[in-house]
Amino acid sequence: MRTRSLSMALACLSVAALLAAGCTSDDPSAGDSGLDDAGSAAAPGSEERCEANRAAGTITYLSGFDFAASAGILDVIVAADNGYFEELCLDVEVVPSASPTNLGLLATGEAQFANAGSFGDIVTTNVNGGADLVAIGHYGKEAIQALVVPDGSDVQTLDQLAGTLMGIKGDLPPDIEVMLARAGVERGSFDEVLLETFDPVAGFDLGIDSLPVYKSNEPGQLDAAGFAYRMFDPAENDVVSSFGMLTTTQTFLNEHPTAVEDFLRAAFRGFEFASANPDEAVGLAITRIDAAGNPFFLFLESESPRWTIESALVAETTPDGQGVGIPDLELLGAEVDQLTEIGRFDELPDWQSMVSADAASGVYDGATLIWPE
Repeated sequence: MRTRSLSMALACLSVAALLAAGCTSDDPSAGDSGLDDAGSAAAPGSEERCEANRAAGTITYLSGFDFAASAGILDVIVAADNGYFEELCLDVEVVPSASPTNLGLLATGEAQFANAGSFGDIVTTNVNGGADLVAIGHYGKEAIQALVVPDGSDVQTLDQLAGTLMGIKGDLPPDIEVMLARAGVERGSFDEVLLETFDPVAGFDLGIDSLPVYKSNEPGQLDAAGFAYRMFDPAENDVVSSFGMLTTTQTFLNEHPTAVEDFLRAAFRGFEFASANPDEAVGLAITRIDAAGNPFFLFLESESPRWTIESALVAETTPDGQGVGIPDLELLGAEVDQLTEIGRFDELPDWQSMVSADAASGVYDGATLIWPE
């Protein structure tokens, strides 16, 4: 396999706090969990709960891609800028990062929460690195990535990708790997080059034959540039996937269960606001992007459609009568099954220990978000 080094101008660290309600530490010295003597959590907004949330200290959240208007990022930005975290007595610092690196930072304790590209990425980090990452929020319940080839390419079907050159940003997305494997194209049968750009047009200018893209923004960039292409979509090839995953560690979940639940509560309220007020919400992201120097050249013209597409996908894949963001264990299990079948894991991992739906479920009454009066 041919590989070149990746150099990205990452604006390092970021953090967010999310944890599962009702999950306490076995260590009595872990501090005030915010639970009463019967093991029930104090009411959101109560002084007892506030005391427990403040005990978590400053919570760092790492975004998945700068301050992009993406599910799992824009909702957290809105929650921070609209004061939702503050209302719940949480001190949250939103830090721009990128999903290829932020799960490692989360695992080493340099942050408390992060946005992950997919559940497969979380499980892979745990299996390969011995981390204790836990998925606690699950916005998108289908693939957000696809594979693009130039319209004039000799590649007409997936099985013709063997022997070609694919541009990679960080790593090959799990859902793309599954789609290719099912077409008989094993990883290693094509060459990979690590790209230094997130601009799909610039990527193809380097001479690559194919490129994994985010369906929510990169096809639009290609369209705007007049670049004709064909797209292979995992969602249309029966590949189970996920996006917009909010993640913490089991350690933080055990020690600060109310902070985790209330982080999710605020983030989900941020998602509701951004869905109802997309222009205002995307404007908050653009303000942060510009203030940080816009290292990845993100603009209103790219971020507005990104949010429109991703928020619509989240709404479409959320079951009726349920609030957004609750992990779907059946889908997440199927995602890991597929990755195991293609050999990403030597054996089926204990994925059930890597996801907790309790905190997300606990912030809703049906599909209604519970917010303190």
